Amino acid sequence: MDKFIFITLFLVGNVFSVCLAQSYPYQKESIPVPQRVKDLLSRMTLEEKIAELNLIPYYTKDDSICRSLIRAGKVGAFLKANGAELNRSLQEEALKHSRLGIPLVFHEDVIHGYRTITPIPLAESCSWNPELVEQSAAMAAREAAAAGIQLTYAPMVDISYDPRWGRIMETSGEDAYLCGELAAARVRGFQGNDLTSPHTIAACVKHFAGYGAVMAGRDYQETDVSLRKLQEIYLPPFQAAINAGAASVMCAYTSYDGEPLTMNYFMNEEVLRKQMQFKGLLMTDWTTFQHAVTEGAADNGQEAAERGIKSGIDMDMSAKQFIEFLPELVRTQKVPEQLINRAAARALELKFRLGLFDNPFAYFNTEREKQTLYSKESQEDAYQMACQSMVLLKNEERTLPLSDSKRIALVGPFANTRYHLLGSWNMKGDSKEVITVEEGFKALRTDIPIDVRACDFSGITPAYLSDVCALAQKNEIIIACLGEPSNLSGEAVSTAKIELPDQQMRLLKALKTTGKKIIVVLFNGRPLVLDEVIKNCDALLEAWYPGTMGGKAVAALLTGIENPSGKLSQTFPRHAGQIPIVYNARRTFYTVHHADIPQGALFPFGFGLSYTQYKYSSPVTDKTEYRRGDSVTVRIKIKNTGSVAGREIVQLYIRDEVATVIPREKELKRFASIHLQPGEEKEIRFTIPSADFSIYNNKMEKVLEPGSFTIGIGPNSSELNQTKVYFL
Repeated sequence: MDKFIFITLFLVGNVFSVCLAQSYPYQKESIPVPQRVKDLLSRMTLEEKIAELNLIPYYTKDDSICRSLIRAGKVGAFLKANGAELNRSLQEEALKHSRLGIPLVFHEDVIHGYRTITPIPLAESCSWNPELVEQSAAMAAREAAAAGIQLTYAPMVDISYDPRWGRIMETSGEDAYLCGELAAARVRGFQGNDLTSPHTIAACVKHFAGYGAVMAGRDYQETDVSLRKLQEIYLPPFQAAINAGAASVMCAYTSYDGEPLTMNYFMNEEVLRKQMQFKGLLMTDWTTFQHAVTEGAADNGQEAAERGIKSGIDMDMSAKQFIEFLPELVRTQKVPEQLINRAAARALELKFRLGLFDNPFAYFNTEREKQTLYSKESQEDAYQMACQSMVLLKNEERTLPLSDSKRIALVGPFANTRYHLLGSWNMKGDSKEVITVEEGFKALRTDIPIDVRACDFSGITPAYLSDVCALAQKNEIIIACLGEPSNLSGEAVSTAKIELPDQQMRLLKALKTTGKKIIVVLFNGRPLVLDEVIKNCDALLEAWYPGTMGGKAVAALLTGIENPSGKLSQTFPRHAGQIPIVYNARRTFYTVHHADIPQGALFPFGFGLSYTQYKYSSPVTDKTEYRRGDSVTVRIKIKNTGSVAGREIVQLYIRDEVATVIPREKELKRFASIHLQPGEEKEIRFTIPSADFSIYNNKMEKVLEPGSFTIGIGPNSSELNQTKVYFL
């Protein structure tokens, strides 16, 4: 009898497998994806569809629970499951127990590298180099894909004017245009030309939208964004990412017009779907349905799930409210099954686009994983990104680059630290692989004698101060590696103070008393107030959190192997009391500065020094009067008047002189990199379509209003050579 049952089950199983393998249209790679999705949906039960909307975290301690959920058909995607071997085993579990052979998809926070860590996104934005940023994202995608990941929660395109916010380190600065250009570059880098390639991953652009406007820089707090500011500042980077093909979008923790974005129909359907024409997958952030209940925006999880699916949310991250409540909500006709079909179709379409139905194990090659993670190619990509991300903020009397004959004292908490160079969101970065500043010097310039006196963040004691001051007397140059511990940046972190920690300022002031030349290398995840630092040093290099190859990049820049070319993507205030301070504020009839501090920013948007100098000619346009539909062509010559080769970032701004709404001081519209040898001069030509002169008028219509515009071109937002044009 037992033998008969076994044979019967075996034959039934084989028949089912053969039928599944042979017949269904959704299994045929030659059929267009929309048709495959439609066919598959027609064969799925309500519960199977809802499972596709359930995204849950994987933790090793919960392995058996996760596998039981897979076997029960209650999960469509995992986050935090890493490694080709582990994820292959989870995929095998899914395919073994899925009635229709539906694969899992694996998500992760690949923010600035996977194993080989590149500079934090705010640092990368200071390169103003979309091609290099794209290359950096492609490197991260190669490594993540090799480790069994198919989707990353990046790029983060939030705009923030508040450096107290810990997540400013994930942004690309304060300007919507620059952020949009880099967002598109990252999407291209992550996704490549073919999402079915096992070397690419899907991008998830976040956080939709206005998250960076949190009150007082305190994460998760209230945001109050006008429709005008939403359209002018916060949406354009999302639009750029969507236009570049971003596969998915994540909603913000926060609200718009008082309603959580996780259940905001206006934002999710009217704005994202209709206005911005986004066709992909929209997911919540971590447990945001539960947050809505905690905040008092929903009575319970059932209400949150109902309002969420009706607002346009497709996937529930970690809260498990869809899987718990949607079946009953559909059966009681509170939620139309059509909404479930729509959401499941988007989740399934992404799996088809990733090639998971046709080759579900393509991402799970352990040998490729070993060869790809921390490869020589990845290290070189990270090094180049780090070099172009750093910004030279001060260089009195040409203190830098260092002379070969100078003896150097290397001091401070970042002189030989490893972990903190990685910054927040460092994924699978291994601190043992990080090149410290000390190691960078020893690797690149063994001819420069260096005495090292490093310390930890609590180690700047009177004894240490005495020791380093005595050391300084034996050397000619002091390099002080200072900054914030990396745990002061990132999610759920905010700081009221944005000055250098008090102990480190005591160290810097003590070093100043030695009378020796002082170079400060700054490691941080946000703009800092640096007025006291500037007073007590001869040169200042903003290194940010530069990643795995950071120490090598610092050594290369300080010694002149590389010429600094980074430019600030965020204004540096003189005092926290100036926050928010931005280059593109709306004009006012009378400018009132704070009476107790010097006027203006300490370092303006777009600022950065070089070891050479550049001379800008006056910009010249092809004509002076234009009509709607015309493009303005403007030419300018830049000459390297210094003694070394360099890369200059040429920035073009437009100022609308009169409009129906108060115009902004100026707005970045174009930028370009130019490489010049000593004495070399090149001409750059910008073509600006008339649409770039448009504004949202007093009726919130995007129009080109006739009148005068000033075009300014220069090395930063405060030093511009100008010309005027007129639109009829």
